[in-house]
Amino acid sequence: MRGPDPAVFGDPVSLWADLRLAEQSKPRVKRATHLKARIDGRSGKRSVSLDNSVTRRLHTLDTELRQNVSVFKEAASNRNTRLRASQSVKLSSPATRTAVTARASRTDGESWQTSIALEQELRKSIRLVASVENPGTRNRAGRVSARYRYSW
Repeated sequence: MRGPDPAVFGDPVSLWADLRLAEQSKPRVKRATHLKARIDGRSGKRSVSLDNSVTRRLHTLDTELRQNVSVFKEAASNRNTRLRASQSVKLSSPATRTAVTARASRTDGESWQTSIALEQELRKSIRLVASVENPGTRNRAGRVSARYRYSW
């Protein structure tokens, strides 16, 4: 996370990496772990993150658990390194094409950010999504959207 200030260089270099650390597949369970790193030579932003996901097929539901921990700096000249942690759980029904997702994330020094979303696929090309950001708080915000996708 330390290094020279990219503003000193006339032609900055950006680097990134995405490494698969572990991946396991069994008939009803899949696990994956990724390590991601990025250095943006122009802005000086730097980040390292560890993503872990577990997907499990239950009798009639698919479940997905995702966890992420990131360490990042906004610019090379900024000495403050920050930490962000997030976790989500998604339950989906292939029979009804419906999914419910709950997410929580927090960056050090800030309050928890949470959301609950409901997705419904009406057809292969139409998807409805309703979500509530920070439910149970005064600053909650709801959103309803529809997506249409057609490939030819």
